[in-house]
Amino acid sequence: MSFADDAEFAAFIGRDHMLPAVTPEAVGSALAGFALPLSAGRDMDWLATAVRRSLAISLPNISDGPKRTSNADIRGELERLAALAGSTWLELFQCDHAADSRLWDHAWHHWDGEGGTDIGDGMVMGEPSDYRRFKAAVAELDWLASFMREAAKATESQRGPWRQSEEKRLRVQRGQYLAPIYEAAFGQPVSANNFPTDARIKAQTPFMDFYGRMVTLAFGARETANLTEVVKAACQLHRQHPAEFADGIIPGL
Repeated sequence: MSFADDAEFAAFIGRDHMLPAVTPEAVGSALAGFALPLSAGRDMDWLATAVRRSLAISLPNISDGPKRTSNADIRGELERLAALAGSTWLELFQCDHAADSRLWDHAWHHWDGEGGTDIGDGMVMGEPSDYRRFKAAVAELDWLASFMREAAKATESQRGPWRQSEEKRLRVQRGQYLAPIYEAAFGQPVSANNFPTDARIKAQTPFMDFYGRMVTLAFGARETANLTEVVKAACQLHRQHPAEFADGIIPGL
């Protein structure tokens, strides 16, 4: 894969293609009526790029995200396969003597003598290689069944509503990634309050508002669930472990 220039490479690394709806026009519309103006030197093109790439980082692979196969289903599938392997091993281990002899004869008929003992006059004694391979394969089935059973037992149990917990963790992570973008765009530190649960507080903070507008634009309104709790956690993470972006991904940050 080749790229025309550094900007095209940054667009690829920044996953611009994964959130194509986050355009300067869309961000401008989403911020209509927002309380703060953009800082000097920042424009809607920069903000759209920064928001799009910071949020795209949070998109999980299907094998890592909350929509992945549950550990309980993984454990059940391993147990099912282990049972199949175990029952197949037992059937083959208890193979009828006549059927086993037929396998020996078939292997002997097709044997080229490799691995056997030459007893002269073109005669070779020993166990046909295909029959040895058959016996080894049967033994491996017993090992395979045990291996899968042990893997199933070692699969960690996921307690409670784990999908909801991981979805919340993703929302917090998105707030953590948006925090430096917000501060660079509007020149104010991020903050969160208890709106709307505290009747004494009449409005959410600008960062809470910004977070809600941007994640709704990128992912839909469902992403604003637990907004107060999520943004508070994101602010704390930002103070403790500010998000870092690869060089060139967020221009001018």
